[in-house]
Amino acid sequence: MGVADDKDRIIEMKKKEATKKKVVKVFVGIPNEGKTESESYFNRLVGSYHLGALQVLSHLGVKEYAGTKFDYPDDVEFVFYQGTVGRTLTPIARERLAEQAMLNGADYLLFIDDDMICPVDLFERLYKRQKDIVGALAFTRYSPHKPVIFNLTEGYDKVEKKSYYTSTIYYNYPKDSLVECDAVGFGAVLINCKVFEKMNQPWFVMNNAVGEDVQFCFDAGKAGFKVYMDTAVKLGHLSTPKEINEKTYEAETKVKQLRKTHGDEPTFGPVMSAKIGG
Repeated sequence: MGVADDKDRIIEMKKKEATKKKVVKVFVGIPNEGKTESESYFNRLVGSYHLGALQVLSHLGVKEYAGTKFDYPDDVEFVFYQGTVGRTLTPIARERLAEQAMLNGADYLLFIDDDMICPVDLFERLYKRQKDIVGALAFTRYSPHKPVIFNLTEGYDKVEKKSYYTSTIYYNYPKDSLVECDAVGFGAVLINCKVFEKMNQPWFVMNNAVGEDVQFCFDAGKAGFKVYMDTAVKLGHLSTPKEINEKTYEAETKVKQLRKTHGDEPTFGPVMSAKIGG
């Protein structure tokens, strides 16, 4: 074999390498407080089976199997890992899971709380948005039920001489849309791991009045990343004796509007605030 033959072989090899699919590693992290209900447990099993099928099919380039269509980019092959941290505070669990995602060289971390009911194609729908941080639509467990989508307003406390921010709920969110916001609840959220690379640890362990998810989004925004919620990807939040979802929220909102009309408007507590850096 001559030099010319070697050159042709190398060119052909490079062409084949150029057409190889991009491998995207995804770590699925489930903070588990030890209270997982059977509906959620079954939902996680179905979701895991779906992701396993997606991994195999994306490798083979197949987009339909057993009557189910899989919507993913043609040039991508997915590899999934899954982990859980149980019987500990959720912020600590999130910290450990994020660490494991980074140790595994993951490109994305998909958080799913253990009391959420998710659509089977949750990952694909969030991944298609190609955002730094994108959450799925969820609502608080206890009444009055509220969407966990937030706007944050910064201020400065002249007495304590500290910056702070307040979080307010985005009640009238656009339905079935991709919505840019300041923070989202982490019932289910997909985070590009480049966010963790740019931010300092701890990512989730903090000591202020807001949740670790809102604080993380605030810190990520300061680091130059944007936060979104896909209100078309809807979650169910397990409660007693029902599942809290968008229909629950809309029905409750209608009742509140009627009460307001008749002069019986309910009152709510103050918005949550957090001191920046303490």
